[in-house]
Amino acid sequence: MRRYSSPGWRGDREGVAILEFALVGPAFFALLLAILNTILIYLAQEGLETATEGAARLLLTGEAQTLKAANGTVGMTAGDFKNAICNGISGKDASGNSVTYPSTLPAMLTCANLTVNVTNSTSYNVTSTSAPVFTYNKNGIVTSTNTGYQTGSGTGGQNKVVVLQLIYLWPTAIGPLGLDMSNQPDGNRMLVATAIFTTENYSCSASTSVC
Repeated sequence: MRRYSSPGWRGDREGVAILEFALVGPAFFALLLAILNTILIYLAQEGLETATEGAARLLLTGEAQTLKAANGTVGMTAGDFKNAICNGISGKDASGNSVTYPSTLPAMLTCANLTVNVTNSTSYNVTSTSAPVFTYNKNGIVTSTNTGYQTGSGTGGQNKVVVLQLIYLWPTAIGPLGLDMSNQPDGNRMLVATAIFTTENYSCSASTSVC
């Protein structure tokens, strides 16, 4: 005698795949976004480190302190130095030769999110390399970066211990299951690349006695 089993919910498997995906999907996408964010942050950090190495050389060799601009000004200002990092800069060196320094900032990074901090130190210590604390208003807009530009504190920049920091606010994506890799307002993550070095005993241009 044949028996026929009537169809019922126990035998219906059509919705199992959808149910399983609904359970594991958020975790899968969270992991995928975390991996992607980590890769992009790593690449941005590497690019920032490269930019810092190039920018540090300008200060190390005195090229930033002795460059003569088209308007006759000797020595890069804070704006000039950041522009040199972002876009490159031209002028005349201490010997009067025309020079052009290319940009050191990778194309994946924008100048608008970059902050440059140059300070003098008395020694090679960990304290002087701490990341600056940015101050924001209630709308998440940066009101102070607590950074500066000191190449020699008015006494010349030769044989000085200089700390150079490039700080970048990298935008991150917020994903499912609380994925959030930001450490600053508006979903940004602060990246910091630091170089500490003693400047060379470079020569000033003929028109200046201190540089």
